[in-house]
Amino acid sequence: MAAQTQKVTRSIGGITPLGVFTITPGTPQNILANTALVSTRYRLQARQIGVSVSSKVAGEVYLNYGNYNGAGGGVEDTLATTLIIQSGASDSLPFSSRTSDGMLDCTQYYLDGSAACVCAVYAMDATD
Repeated sequence: MAAQTQKVTRSIGGITPLGVFTITPGTPQNILANTALVSTRYRLQARQIGVSVSSKVAGEVYLNYGNYNGAGGGVEDTLATTLIIQSGASDSLPFSSRTSDGMLDCTQYYLDGSAACVCAVYAMDATD
């Protein structure tokens, strides 16, 4: 029997885990989908969003600003992809850093990928 965990309902300071995601190419998922947070604009803000991708399947995961498929190939969504993480790698937005004066609106970020893979996501210094 699989262990049941309680969904995150508030940021917990430091690192707030947002869950493990199974990527289905062409099907964007909001990074708050595994939480019990109401996904209204500015509901959860963070200084950093981190993504760690499993190495079991070759491919890449896209962190998009907005509900866009893939790596932002259309004219209106060319700026949607904010981070590309390769299989077996971890990175964060801002790239390998964190914001000092602003906050990232987690309700606006979505995951998609080039292959069916698994990734874990966290928010750092989050506030709700």
